[in-house]
Amino acid sequence: MDLTIKVPLKSFVMLFNEMRVLEYRYFVKHSVQVAKLTMKIAERLDLPYNRDNTYFSGLFHDLGLVLKASVENYELFADMFRRVPDLERIVITFDRHDQHSIISYMIARQSKPFCPVCARAILYHHTPFQKIKEDDDLILLSNSIKTADLISLATLKQEETNKELDAEFFADLISSIKKDAGILDEVRKAAIDLLLDVRTNSIIIDDDLCFDSDQRLDITDFKQLARIMATLLDFRSPYTRNHTFACTRVAEILNEETLGDADVTLIITSALLHDIGKIKTPLSILHKRSRLNSEELVIMKRHVVDTYYMLERAGLRVFSIIGAAHHERLDGSGYPLGLTDEQLLYHQKMIQICDVFSALVEERPYRNALTIEEALGVIEKEVEHGKLDADIFEKLKEIARNYDLKEQISFKHVFEELFYENTDEVSRMINLELERI
Repeated sequence: MDLTIKVPLKSFVMLFNEMRVLEYRYFVKHSVQVAKLTMKIAERLDLPYNRDNTYFSGLFHDLGLVLKASVENYELFADMFRRVPDLERIVITFDRHDQHSIISYMIARQSKPFCPVCARAILYHHTPFQKIKEDDDLILLSNSIKTADLISLATLKQEETNKELDAEFFADLISSIKKDAGILDEVRKAAIDLLLDVRTNSIIIDDDLCFDSDQRLDITDFKQLARIMATLLDFRSPYTRNHTFACTRVAEILNEETLGDADVTLIITSALLHDIGKIKTPLSILHKRSRLNSEELVIMKRHVVDTYYMLERAGLRVFSIIGAAHHERLDGSGYPLGLTDEQLLYHQKMIQICDVFSALVEERPYRNALTIEEALGVIEKEVEHGKLDADIFEKLKEIARNYDLKEQISFKHVFEELFYENTDEVSRMINLELERI
């Protein structure tokens, strides 16, 4: 009997859409709009790529913009992504040389379900077709993303001014498509037909994801998609920029020699998603330099509940059960359910310790980062008080003796796990000196 965990590809799209809050409200909306439009235009062109691939080429086209903006000018990133629906203005502000397209491509090429061509099409989503030296089908797909991008940006600008998407708006939009010399005639026709078709016109207005794939991914392949979600989460704040990856890396080291590959991958993927609900925690709370008051504490603690329901709604129950228990404690003093030792799985206890360790060795607005030894001392007291697992803690002490944990969980590994051989190239594009981190 095959016991391999298979994860619906649709679950990733649903979880990505759940990130449509606060700083990512407009970014996610734009990404989903471009995904839907790209898929529909590609269908009308009868391109030789399946719907999943064309959809994801649109969904991922701006991922690199988040990384570039967050690293290069965090304060401006936090302000503009939260406040400005006009993604074109954000691109002009942060990336006049269109490097985010390259970064987005480098993320996409490491991820299934992408075919290499569909990932590569992302490179040219701001490029007029005349300047693309590729196969005809790739040019058509990249030009479809470019046109979908134009339509979505126009929609967001209209919403920014609180104007309706009325007949005049569509007439102006179609006029813009006709005047854009960088759009191929067949792509132009497909896009305009889409807008004038009563069956598809609502695609830029409604919130339907338009993604009905029945494809299921092996958990190892889904792990890379979970890593993308963790990147969006962690890059939202400089204080959490390494948290999820540090937690995940420690869990991996703790278990790679004692558990089978399937269990290790399950723990790693759950760790990557364990804090996903924190996307709904306001930065004013995450960045507060003093003790949280009772109301703020409720909002902060709510992130585990948000994690659970976000993953549940996305059909990711196996990860919600494990990941959302990271603030439970063996003596029942944790939250949100007050589970006790006998009610907790080994996987849950593992992420609890890795989460605490990761948080302690990172800088926070209200304290400096602890050393490895200081963090172990804090956790040891929690173990003595019956809150955290003693056996897992003994393993943690052992790897602290045998590994340079500070190096193992350093920020540069975040990039290495996203970009592999392209790590140095991407770090140069966003002015990030990894060797100093």
